[in-house]
Amino acid sequence: MHQLGILGCGWLGVPLGNSLKKLNFNVKGTRRSEAGISALNKNGIEGYKVILDENESKSILFFLKKIETLIISIPPNKKSKEKEYVQRISNLLNYIESSNVERIIFLSSTSVYGSKGGNYNELSEVDPKNPVAKALYSSEKLIINSTKDSIIVRLGGLIGKDRHPIFKLQNRNIGNPGGRINFIHQKDAVSGICNLIVNPKLRGIYNLVSPHHPNREKYYEFMAKKLGLPSPKFSSDPPIVRIIQAKKIEDDTTFKYTVNNLLI
Repeated sequence: MHQLGILGCGWLGVPLGNSLKKLNFNVKGTRRSEAGISALNKNGIEGYKVILDENESKSILFFLKKIETLIISIPPNKKSKEKEYVQRISNLLNYIESSNVERIIFLSSTSVYGSKGGNYNELSEVDPKNPVAKALYSSEKLIINSTKDSIIVRLGGLIGKDRHPIFKLQNRNIGNPGGRINFIHQKDAVSGICNLIVNPKLRGIYNLVSPHHPNREKYYEFMAKKLGLPSPKFSSDPPIVRIIQAKKIEDDTTFKYTVNNLLI
């Protein structure tokens, strides 16, 4: 069985790991707490405690042992500094270089394209503005320039049955009401990443974003009504229409978006 590890096996990593197990992968995952490790084991994923600090080299090396494909799913903390995150990824790559890992799948974000209006695809120039986006793009470059084969997956905003930004936007003015939504449902994110992994010859950058880009104001009003929440408030910003295109993965694999209507 192909040995695969998910570094940061949380909300997206657990269903991803379970899907990969069905594809005959032996899956290991990491969490930072004992409770998290216990949850992984209960979900049928071999759990390891790994913290990306310099003094945790033993736990990282133990986890990496025999892994052939490594998925890095550890987004920067908004409170942490850009340099700290990039240094952790750099330290991690030092351990990976001397391991049996053959391929890295790095889960990044479409935020690296910046906030200006326009249509963006994998060939578009990046323009990261906030510290999280800057940290992700710097880490992308480190991984691409490493000696290991790699795929960078730039994910749109993640949503799912139990996860939606409308909950965090209560009692706040939602910006850019005339803009468009660039989200990806958990189900399609999992399926898309699996399709990239089972194609061993694929390399480079892939966006994963739903082809459905509803108006932001209409979308959040619809979701608030559906979830029984108060009607959202919106700012009076002039519209910035920013659309992330993600058709490359459909061209290169058998993957097709199934949640292509986000108004559900």
